[in-house]
Amino acid sequence: MENSSEFYYEKLRKADNPGVILASFYCVLYDIEVTRSEVIMMNKLVKTFGRFVVYFSILDMVGSKPSQLDTPYPYLFEICKRRFEITHLDSTIQARESLDKYLANIDEEMEKMLKNKKKVKIPSSKGLE
Repeated sequence: MENSSEFYYEKLRKADNPGVILASFYCVLYDIEVTRSEVIMMNKLVKTFGRFVVYFSILDMVGSKPSQLDTPYPYLFEICKRRFEITHLDSTIQARESLDKYLANIDEEMEKMLKNKKKVKIPSSKGLE
C-alpha cells in the first residue's frame, strides 16, 4: 500500500485531471475495477475540497474501512469535510455565524447614529476667519 500511495501522490501532483488519478488510486486500494461512477465521485469531491484533501481522505477511509462500502460517497464526503474543516477552520468560522443577527445589530446601530445626528447641533463657522 505504501508504494502505491507514493506513486499516486506523485502522479496527482502533476495531473491535469485529478479525478481519474484518485479514482484509480481508490480502486487499487480496494482491489476493484475503475468505473465511471468512481471517476464522477472523485471529480465531485475534488471540485468541493481539492485534490489533496480527497487523497488523504481516501487513505483515512482505507485505514478505517478495509472492505469496500456499497455507497462510499457519503462516508468519503464526511471524511473530506472533517479534514477540510480542521485545515481551514479559521476561514470557515465566519460562515457559520447567523447573518440575521448580524444585520439586526447593524440596523440598531444605524438607528442610534441617526438619532444622535439629529440631536447634535454643529456651530457655525462665522467669525472664525
